[in-house]
Amino acid sequence: TMEGRLGDTYMHPRRPYKINPACLSCSWALFPFAACYQLIMTSATPSTNVIKSCLDVLRRTNPSEKEKKLGSLSALISDDNIAEELYQRVDVPLKTCKDAEKNGRQFLLCDHNRDGNCYRSPWSNTYFPPLEDGFRPSEQLRKLELYANEVWDVYRELYYGKTGSVSSVYLWEKDNNKDGRNATGGFAGCFLIKNTLKQDGGSIALGEWSSIHVVDVGAVKEGKCVYNITTTVLLSLEPSGGGSSTISGSLSRQNKRECSVSLASRDEINTTGGIDTSHIVNIGKMIEEVESNMRSEMDSLYIQKTRNVVDMMWTDERPNVSTEWQEHTKTLNEAVFAMSMKGKGNLTDK
Repeated sequence: TMEGRLGDTYMHPRRPYKINPACLSCSWALFPFAACYQLIMTSATPSTNVIKSCLDVLRRTNPSEKEKKLGSLSALISDDNIAEELYQRVDVPLKTCKDAEKNGRQFLLCDHNRDGNCYRSPWSNTYFPPLEDGFRPSEQLRKLELYANEVWDVYRELYYGKTGSVSSVYLWEKDNNKDGRNATGGFAGCFLIKNTLKQDGGSIALGEWSSIHVVDVGAVKEGKCVYNITTTVLLSLEPSGGGSSTISGSLSRQNKRECSVSLASRDEINTTGGIDTSHIVNIGKMIEEVESNMRSEMDSLYIQKTRNVVDMMWTDERPNVSTEWQEHTKTLNEAVFAMSMKGKGNLTDK
């Protein structure tokens, strides 16, 4: 921990800084020095600068350690509103919980289904641990949420398999639609998937994938609606074979699209339990396209590039081991040497 008297000035290579009381309990080893300097806050520090400094640190953090660092950063912030905003703007690897009212069915935990230290299940609409006055969507939006979870669960099985993966969808009313009249007034939601891979004897000992899609649905105007989707993918891989090497990172993308909304007829709404499913169809198509592009981008660009760099750095230092590359180099050296000796022989004959 950083020690010193309040007000003492410590010299930075470029500028001095002073100790802030909130920093005295913070371990220096958790953060880069330059970022820690930015986090030494005074009463005159704008909240936007505090959030920006925290995001700069977390952007360079291993996803598997992001939740721990997020908690440490929030402990530095004296303003609870700024700390709450930081939690809302940072995505961490998803965790699971079991719904005791639905035979232990798993659901995902995130900031969008959290109220204090309790989390709402999309299957039973119940908080765990129990919370009586927690936030819940309106009756009409709750029906749409249940339908979205059923569709999203099928999507999860098709793309990620039945075992090792969990999905959840949470919807809520926007500020301009707090009365919860219907989905045509606009709403927001998040679509989550967590996939865990464990192999015995494979190339990957442990792998975790978390995809978070935050959706903002605008009001329906003249049969059209604007959808804004912010997607974050967090990936962590631990190769097998021993050692402590890991491959991890995160990728975020934003997409905006205007789609036609065909309001269902009364008969069609009755067949789907009294809800209009056109929004789920539009959102599902966008998410499927975004996830497909991001998976291809991560595989063809980031993972393959990492593999190429590692292959270029790797050398076999074991004795008496002949590789194809070494044999090729040896053949070339012998050919060059033979040509040089032949040239010297010709000069001697002359």
